[in-house]
Amino acid sequence: METYENFIPIPNDFWSFETGKPFEKCSSCNRNLFKPGTNYFIEKAIHGAETVFEYAMCLDCYENLYNELSIRSRKLIENYFDEHIDIEKRNRNFIQTYGMRCDQWLSKCMIKNRPREDCKEYQLYGFCIDKDLVFNGMPYILCSDVIEDLLELLSHETLGTLNEFSGCIFDIDLPQNVLMV
Repeated sequence: METYENFIPIPNDFWSFETGKPFEKCSSCNRNLFKPGTNYFIEKAIHGAETVFEYAMCLDCYENLYNELSIRSRKLIENYFDEHIDIEKRNRNFIQTYGMRCDQWLSKCMIKNRPREDCKEYQLYGFCIDKDLVFNGMPYILCSDVIEDLLELLSHETLGTLNEFSGCIFDIDLPQNVLMV
């Protein structure tokens, strides 16, 4: 198990819009996320001031979903990020410059550098361990332009898998401009 030095209690940006407090259960399997040592991701899609969707997913469920994506789609997504950003370098620079001030990590799109306030739509991502947000390349936001770029890379098989996932989690079909990364 990896140990992290840089973490803070989960900030409000990553709290559930529905409950007004931190996510307590995995949206997929209902695992208790506050059990010590539980690793999970939080993703929220924002349109204007409105949360379009949100979920918290334990690492086991995330890995299962990721493994259901086509190999081609996974490789194209990885290549996209490799071509556009050095996440480890960003992490080092941000820790040095901003420390663990989450607002600064979420102030601009990680890929396009577009200020958050200029993004009509964006998605935010965070990695947590029990009750803490970890600074390990995350947290970050992706503007809608990046989401559109990534969606264009996905196979029909992968889009079907993500649509099935959104149906199970949110009881909706996946909007065309939404991506779980």
